[in-house]
Amino acid sequence: MTTTALPTVQPLLARQSVANFAWVMGLGGLANAYAGAHAVFGLPLWCSQVLLGLSCALFALLVVTHVAKALLHFDAVRAEFNHAVRSSFFPAASVATVVVAIGLRPYNEPLARALWCLGAAAHFALALTLIRRWLLAAQDESVMTPAWFIPVVGNILLPVGGAPLGFVHASWFFFSVGLVLWLVFFTIAMHRVLFFAPMSERSIPTLFILLAPPSIGFAAYTALEATQVGQVGLLATVLYNLALFIAILLATLVPRITHGPFFLSWWAMTFPLDGWAGACLAYHRLQPGPATGAVAAVALGCATLMVLWMTLRTLLYILQGKAFLED
Repeated sequence: MTTTALPTVQPLLARQSVANFAWVMGLGGLANAYAGAHAVFGLPLWCSQVLLGLSCALFALLVVTHVAKALLHFDAVRAEFNHAVRSSFFPAASVATVVVAIGLRPYNEPLARALWCLGAAAHFALALTLIRRWLLAAQDESVMTPAWFIPVVGNILLPVGGAPLGFVHASWFFFSVGLVLWLVFFTIAMHRVLFFAPMSERSIPTLFILLAPPSIGFAAYTALEATQVGQVGLLATVLYNLALFIAILLATLVPRITHGPFFLSWWAMTFPLDGWAGACLAYHRLQPGPATGAVAAVALGCATLMVLWMTLRTLLYILQGKAFLED
């Protein structure tokens, strides 16, 4: 009588994906958006503070978890970093660090400065390593997803935190690199989406990452240029309107994205929406008017509902025992 060997299931710690830092990006990005809403619409500051506290606690938990994973299950970390798709999520850790630094700046500038420097150094190293890998070996475009944007988008985000902290020259460096590489990778991503087989249901939510570069780019550019109230630079206006178009386009895809089974990768939709909300709030502050105010309110509402929905779905997913079992 023959017996069939059961598949080996890795320990829970080894199955923790670095992509989980997208949870921090989603919560922290919304906290920063509500900080902007407090300044623009007068919403209660505690909304931002509660979200920031949750994102900081989750960030600390994930840092401890992944340090333990690196120490106890380094083979799992190596396998994840060598994976064609999952490796692109490693910079999510450095981006999450910068997001937390942005939120903490009004409350603890020295800590925010230290976190920004740590996040900037880590992101530079990760982006350089991944882009160098892509240059030295032929890539399979059919498995490419917008998650490849993360090493690039992180460069655009860094000035949002760096410029107010006084790291102006470094911020211009990261903004320049991110802006130019975004245009390159946007072309590659659109070619993959249009001319290859449709992405898997698990990967489709990463299309929302397309919204992040123009949204975060707007925030970074205004932070660097310190535009006066009522005056918006040409590049900032272009980025704002491009983000608005992409947001409308993605809204038409929501039924297609959400009709299938739930995956933790859906968190990829949260941070881009947070960034778009923050950009719309900043644009309304610089260019006040009924139309820009309405767009800002809608963007903040969409980001809030998405993060709330994702949180509830994730908690249910965990209670059902389905979390951390994905391939």
